[in-house]
Amino acid sequence: MKKTIYFINNDFIEKDRAFISVNDIGLLRAYAVFDYLKTYFGKPFHLSDHINRLFKSADFIGLRVPKSKSEIKEIVNELIKINKFPESSIRIIVTGGESSDGKKKGEPNLIITCEPRNEIDKSFYLQGVRIKIVQDYREAPVAKTVNYTMAIKYLNDFIPKGFFEVLYVHNSKITECTSSNIFFIKDKKLITPKDEMLPGITRQIVINQSSKFFDIEERNIYLHEIYDFDEVFITSTDKEVLPVVAIDNHSFNKERVGERTKVVMKIFNDYIESKVWFED
Repeated sequence: MKKTIYFINNDFIEKDRAFISVNDIGLLRAYAVFDYLKTYFGKPFHLSDHINRLFKSADFIGLRVPKSKSEIKEIVNELIKINKFPESSIRIIVTGGESSDGKKKGEPNLIITCEPRNEIDKSFYLQGVRIKIVQDYREAPVAKTVNYTMAIKYLNDFIPKGFFEVLYVHNSKITECTSSNIFFIKDKKLITPKDEMLPGITRQIVINQSSKFFDIEERNIYLHEIYDFDEVFITSTDKEVLPVVAIDNHSFNKERVGERTKVVMKIFNDYIESKVWFED
């Protein structure tokens, strides 16, 4: 059986031999950033955008990325070629490196993993999902860091209770989910938080592609407003455009996937199928 290949620093290496130091400050203090993407038609989807965001995240926390953008692009494409999965999920991680005291940065590590593409259960797209509100926010929200401590706690608390995702509300303001951006629909308008959230690649694609069909409003959204909205959906690399039919105990569209959400889902799927996003 062919072994899965990863990349660490300067080497392509078998997955079961891929290790870094237990004293890496990324492990000790969660001082690390990452980005995550997947392929369609065997091509990495918006790879340059994901790499650009990785560099912005690293710069925000003062972490040096040990390879150039073009080098990372070449490595990702080579990993896809080597592993030969029908479709792939790619994770690019930069850690702070081995630390002598758990505070000082070391030489950063670049880790790129490649696995068979993760697929969300199709029933969620047909039936929609429920999400749970928590009063919290993600630290350094504009950066995609590896610190998902509270997100993991919340998801483990609420998934067994029938919720798919958790929605952060901070000072009465809706910001983002643990690993998704959120959109609300009112009449012919898509409304999404403008700040205190990760600028999602899928979020931006939805904004760009849907602007031909909907008015787009990026603004502060407050918790009391959810009762006024018609439909809701969340976006991310894995989830693409995923309909939400309830937030806590409040239902939207009688807990059925809304027609305007279906339009956005089709817009996104048509964009994927168009292949106009292919990069050289």
